[in-house]
Amino acid sequence: MSFALPALVLGFLGGWLTLSGLGRFVRLKAISGSARTLGGALIASLGAGSALLGFNFVTYQRLTNERPAAIISFAQNADQDFTATLEIPETDPRIVGINGDEWRLDARFIKWHPMANIGGLDAHYRLDRITGRFADTDQEINETRSVYALSDNPGLDIWKLAQNKRFARLKALDAYYGNSVYAPMMDGAKFEIFATQNGLIIRPGNEAAQSALSKWE
Repeated sequence: MSFALPALVLGFLGGWLTLSGLGRFVRLKAISGSARTLGGALIASLGAGSALLGFNFVTYQRLTNERPAAIISFAQNADQDFTATLEIPETDPRIVGINGDEWRLDARFIKWHPMANIGGLDAHYRLDRITGRFADTDQEINETRSVYALSDNPGLDIWKLAQNKRFARLKALDAYYGNSVYAPMMDGAKFEIFATQNGLIIRPGNEAAQSALSKWE
């Protein structure tokens, strides 16, 4: 929804009426001049209110923007042995074997200052790896872990660019950091992962995933 056009129309009309009313004052037409001036001021204030509402709406949209980062689904082969299908936008699906009770997705994030974000710069992220986790600490230490890299060739590495001192002088960068999400694995479960302006979030993609999360201890 755009508030720009109504704000411009109201602002123009309000300004015209106000100036017209002031002109009538000059010509000693006090009554009609007062009416036009007050009416113009009211309409101009409505225009300013529309512009402010529109700015707040755009700000909320920008700061809460979410983008699909991945979809991961599971098929159980045996106890603590799963096959995962990982779908990342604009890449071919990857099928990997994951041992454990939970899965974990790691990413690197570059977050911009709010004004730069509102101006159109979304948080930049790069998925790093997917791994398996054991709920039991002893198993996590002793069992064979599953680890798969997801960023073999990042090309222009914005992560390294953000650490450049010259780039930092632009004052647009807020932070760069690692971020990860994890959830339990269950046969038939599908999870949707989204990238927000602050990090990754998980939502269940079907009833099996919802059941896995509700039973998570």
